[in-house]
Amino acid sequence: MKLKDTFLALCMLVSPAFAQHKSAATAGKSITGKSPADYVDLYIGSINPKNRSTAPVIKAPGGNMNIFPTFNPAVEDFYLSDKIFNFPVGFGSLMISKGEFKPGARENASHFDHDMETATPYYYQALLEDPNINTEYTLTDNAAIFRFTIPANQATNLMLSGNSTIEVKGEKVLEGSGASFGGRRGEAANKRYFYAEISKAASSHSTWKEEAPAGGNGGRRGGNGGGGSGTYLHWDASSQPMTLEFKVALSNVSAEDAKATLDKEIGKSTFDQVKAKLKDRWNAELNLIKIKGGTERQRGIFYSTLYRTRALRMGNVWDTYRSAYALQDLIEPKESVKAINSFIDAYEKTGWLTNSGAMIGNHSTSVIAEAYLKGLRGFDVEKAYAGMRKNATEGTMIPWKDGPGTTELEKCYYEKGWYPALPIRKDADEKKPVGKYDKLPYNVKWTPTLEVEEWVPEVDSWHRRQSVSVTLEHCYDDWCLAQMAKALGKQDDYQLFMKRAHNYQNLFKPSIGLMAPKTADGNWVEPFDPKTSGGFAGEGYFAECNSWVYTWSVQHDIQGLINLEGSRQNFVDKLDELFTTGHNGMDKMAFQGQFPDMTGLVGMYPQGNEPAYHIPYLYNYAGQPWKTQQKIRLLMDLWYDITPQGIAGDEDGGATSSWYVFNSMGFYPQNPASAVFDIGSPIFEESTINVGSGKTFVIEAKGASAQNKYVQSATLNGKTWNKPWMKSSDITGGGRLTLVMGPRPNKNWGSAQADAAPSMSAATVN
Repeated sequence: MKLKDTFLALCMLVSPAFAQHKSAATAGKSITGKSPADYVDLYIGSINPKNRSTAPVIKAPGGNMNIFPTFNPAVEDFYLSDKIFNFPVGFGSLMISKGEFKPGARENASHFDHDMETATPYYYQALLEDPNINTEYTLTDNAAIFRFTIPANQATNLMLSGNSTIEVKGEKVLEGSGASFGGRRGEAANKRYFYAEISKAASSHSTWKEEAPAGGNGGRRGGNGGGGSGTYLHWDASSQPMTLEFKVALSNVSAEDAKATLDKEIGKSTFDQVKAKLKDRWNAELNLIKIKGGTERQRGIFYSTLYRTRALRMGNVWDTYRSAYALQDLIEPKESVKAINSFIDAYEKTGWLTNSGAMIGNHSTSVIAEAYLKGLRGFDVEKAYAGMRKNATEGTMIPWKDGPGTTELEKCYYEKGWYPALPIRKDADEKKPVGKYDKLPYNVKWTPTLEVEEWVPEVDSWHRRQSVSVTLEHCYDDWCLAQMAKALGKQDDYQLFMKRAHNYQNLFKPSIGLMAPKTADGNWVEPFDPKTSGGFAGEGYFAECNSWVYTWSVQHDIQGLINLEGSRQNFVDKLDELFTTGHNGMDKMAFQGQFPDMTGLVGMYPQGNEPAYHIPYLYNYAGQPWKTQQKIRLLMDLWYDITPQGIAGDEDGGATSSWYVFNSMGFYPQNPASAVFDIGSPIFEESTINVGSGKTFVIEAKGASAQNKYVQSATLNGKTWNKPWMKSSDITGGGRLTLVMGPRPNKNWGSAQADAAPSMSAATVN
């Protein structure tokens, strides 16, 4: 999903630990005088266990310009890159070199060293070793200022390249336009205009064009392995060192508008003044949540993840509906309203409400319902509802598709209550166990699919039907839509979508106590292994995971799932089994080869993938909240750190980071659209959230420590509180939740049937 008026100048990076990593934040020593922005580690997660790493980004809070160097495209993990290729600036890219000009990104790429680099939310600096030029930049909302320190007796070139039209005007001005790049799969985004000023007139300037090599492969992610065009400026060698500044602003309208933006946002301000102002802005943003206590490491992780949550564009609602929007609703609700208006704008222009064209579900419905039911306004709710309803009744449910195109698959969901799986081939060998492999050595492979060939042409041949996950995620969205219908007095729609919200029950298989695929004729798929069936990434039946993960994706009706399991204890036993179940005799690397998104494993629970994030809180619904508290502490400590390997899987728009922010404070939106937060185990002695209108909500955890992870008692606004949850209004109204923590569980706190948070179904079992 592209938010309106957004431009992405984001690039990839690879690199080990820069100077900030080698601080007392990792040594556990207290450092005085550190502001929240000083704690932020931009490289957290930049070495990833999957196939690509978390991309660092520097930008202003809510700003449209975000920049980070383009690193060697041959290196998957940004932190491990040996070279910087250029700096993307929206309309193209910028790079500086020495000597005689040579066209092409690879010819001008420079080695760099993280020990000679500074990367913060407000300022970037690196010594480009090959030209021996110190390079710095800082930003405003729509503009940037670069500063290059050039040695004496060295000729210098400043190269601007990309799909751009560039005009050099006078001695110190450039302007033009180009296509920014972003969105899904690297397609060109909107045209961007720019205006730039240089502090020192060039000795000469010219254009260049490089022919693409035979068979031309420009490399991945803007690596530019050959081919391209642009403009360069050349400065003759000087007997004295030279400082060169390059200021640039962007506009969606015109170069003249970009000039006005540059005058307004930077004007006559110095580099250091712009830098200081951006640092102040980030400190104000990060101080929307103030923390006390914890270790230096925990504070570093907290502010790094909070920064990422606030800096990244929340484009894919499949990821971000789970907790990133919930966090934004609390501390920057105007940004959520802005996003919802962009969804509605897309509906007006295309006839379909935005769902990002990736993954599954109609989770913009969850985002809108959550915001509305929490009291956020400022958008056309009737138009939003019309879009949500159209998506739910006329839109495709096929994975990785948005918009029109209902097929027999959607018809099965509407009429029978489940999304159908392909049947098994008649010649499949049912006697051969599914998912059994020899130990090493082996050729990495995944459990083969046994289904017949796909006959619905609209289904993506790679992502396939994901039939169980599609059913579960859509019936959650149907529940969200039902809540909106009820709030708007649309009773017939409320009844329709509440009925569909029970569809998950159709895929619960009592014989295994887990979710399983069904064909359109209502037969269970056999053979079926809940750990390994579904082929690569499980996507014959699931989205990136297996049945052990997706069985719990019934956020709106945990009590209903308890009823299906037969008792609260059965439910807890199954949850316990999730966290202890192994790989079914399959070697760990073979399992990871089949399920590359299931990283950060504890048993079958994957902390590296979003569908699992609510699961630890389900113990709260079954009378054993102390197990939620223990699991949350384990996962935070095990799978997050302030290192390049500090995130266990894909970040995806701040979703993974927002999970840590919430859990470190001690609560989480298990069911986002319910306007309820479940209570976990805070790691900080006190967290103070600025909820606007001069109000704050404080979570106090008396005695919290590594050992003292269990809630002994609680009060909410001075009153005894025995429930392991609270309403969103308890937080946004301002107040205080006080938790007394201890080293052993209090098994009486929050354990009664009546203490559990609301679910769609009433309890029918104990």
